[in-house]
Amino acid sequence: MLSHTAITIDSIDCVLAYDIHEQKYLFIGQGIDTVLGITARELHQDNDLWDKLIDKESFACIRPLINNLAENSSIELNYHITTPQQITKNITDKKSIVIDEATGHKILLSNIRETPVKSSCITAPPTDTGLSHQFLNSLIDSQTSFLIRIDISGNYTFINRQYLKTFGYKARDLLGKHFSISTIPEEAYLCENAFIECLNNPGKVVSLLHKKPDIHGNLHDTEWELVSIVNQSGEVCEIQGIGHDVTEKIKIEAEIKDTAQKLDTFIESITDSFFIIDNEWKFVRVNAAFEKIWGKPRAELLGNVIWDVFPQLIGSPFETAYHDARDKQESVKFMVFLASLNKWFRTAVYPSAEGITVFAKNVTYEMRAQEEALWTKNNLEALINNTNDKIWSVDRDSRYVYMNNAYIAQIKAMTGIAPEKGEFSYAKMGYTQEIIDEWASYYERALKGENYTIVVESVDEKAKNPAFYEVNFNPIYAFNGEIKGVGCFAHNITARLKTEQELLSQNKRMRNIASLSSHELRRPVASMLGLINIMDRENPNNPENKQIIDYLQIVSTEIDDVIRLIVDHTFTGK
Repeated sequence: MLSHTAITIDSIDCVLAYDIHEQKYLFIGQGIDTVLGITARELHQDNDLWDKLIDKESFACIRPLINNLAENSSIELNYHITTPQQITKNITDKKSIVIDEATGHKILLSNIRETPVKSSCITAPPTDTGLSHQFLNSLIDSQTSFLIRIDISGNYTFINRQYLKTFGYKARDLLGKHFSISTIPEEAYLCENAFIECLNNPGKVVSLLHKKPDIHGNLHDTEWELVSIVNQSGEVCEIQGIGHDVTEKIKIEAEIKDTAQKLDTFIESITDSFFIIDNEWKFVRVNAAFEKIWGKPRAELLGNVIWDVFPQLIGSPFETAYHDARDKQESVKFMVFLASLNKWFRTAVYPSAEGITVFAKNVTYEMRAQEEALWTKNNLEALINNTNDKIWSVDRDSRYVYMNNAYIAQIKAMTGIAPEKGEFSYAKMGYTQEIIDEWASYYERALKGENYTIVVESVDEKAKNPAFYEVNFNPIYAFNGEIKGVGCFAHNITARLKTEQELLSQNKRMRNIASLSSHELRRPVASMLGLINIMDRENPNNPENKQIIDYLQIVSTEIDDVIRLIVDHTFTGK
């Protein structure tokens, strides 16, 4: 076994450990991006990436030296590299070969740093390997992964510092003891099964996911890769494991899964059509609303090109918007009528590196409602402007909100100035302050909630004659019940007042006629009736009859005078 004495090498900018047997990097230091201009991930994906940075002349010089480097020896190299950012650097590279006693694999250690340019890329003499052994041990203990070894009896033989630090153990608490000591009883069988599988399958990597308790009883989700190690006789002598604490990862994954489920539920529940198309114009995702509106199940959509499934979209605003969003990588929002479905859609298209996401809301009902509202408004406007009545409204500050044509013509006829929307009513119209204050008081009454009617005298806009108007004041309420203005309706009642006046005059004359009939006419008629009653009808030659007839003549004259008087009152009112 290797010793575990940690060392610090302040001059190292980047440290790498490469398993020559497995052909993979075991460790890549954090300084790699600074020194070589590449990331650890890129180097893991391409083991030769580092070599590709070295200039050809230097590479031809140093590659044989590395290949011929003996076990437990080291070498210092100087060479030039050109980073992916096209920056030329001089690199000092200390390399050494050590043997991992557990696996028997050769490990190539590299301590690299950027140094001032040197004239030669040839090596420095070999150095002692004790430092390399110590460095490898330090490397093992400095990893953030868990490193353990278990003998064939299941007892711990090695535990790195990260394992001890995470679970709060001391090495003496676990070394030489069975692995079940650090396993919860409910999952002991998982560890036992993995252990047996490793013993029975040398060289096979066995995965294990289980919970481990720390010394305080807290459970940690851990993920392991276990592999058996064989001795020179080919017999399994130990099992090596590399693990990670994935508690936070599993928690995050659970949260992501929960969020994804909620998102799926939301997407499937919304009434908007939702779908995702990749960069090849193939459907990746659709929701139930999309299936319903277009009348196609998602089995006919997913994986198929949108233009093949819906050829009617070719040449439509949809196609233009989808291309614009993908090509320009800008969101696009638009409203469009699709004749094939006889529907209006309000659509939003959002681009991403993988394709586009589309929300299409069916707003046919809203558009038709707007059309009906516009039709109603236009008809109402026509109705309001097709009357001679004056209609207008003001807000709480007595500013004009609405005026029909008749009102505008009336004010212009009176003042010579046409009122405009938003102006203070009666401002700049030449009215006296007394009149302005009077109308302000009328508006104030309505703003306090009173609904009432007054009669005012004005001027006829056409004949310029005096005219009388009956004006209704009505509070205008907002949805919340607050009074936000006053609506006014003025009707010309000049003709009605004239008719009423004539009726009053006629009634007066009729009363005079009735008075004359009941007083002036009754007396001579009564006299006539009395004279007729005393006439001698048996002896018409009676001398008294002549006198009665003379009296009847006088009474008739009186009746005629009264009738003339009645006629005069009837037609002249005198």
